[in-house]
Amino acid sequence: MQVGSIANDQLVLNHAAQIAARAVSLADVTPESARQVALTAIEREINLREIRIEVDLDQALANVNLRYERKIAVPVIGQLFGDFSLQSSATMPRELVNTDD
Repeated sequence: MQVGSIANDQLVLNHAAQIAARAVSLADVTPESARQVALTAIEREINLREIRIEVDLDQALANVNLRYERKIAVPVIGQLFGDFSLQSSATMPRELVNTDD
């Protein structure tokens, strides 16, 4: 059952990376504020907490990398393996609307 829970968390993390990359790609933000946009988008959609977020933003692409430390609740397995580190990333093209006319 623990394996299924870890697999589910990985799927959720993949979804969160896509949501965050999409939100950042559509936002007219600076690289400094892009992390907050990603965090807000993730918190609205999923219930995993304590996700580490890295955002790389340039003129063409928004790249979001997520890492989540998954605790193992099974006593023997948890002692042998400790925590699982789950990772996911997503890249989206920036889609900024140019209002310069």
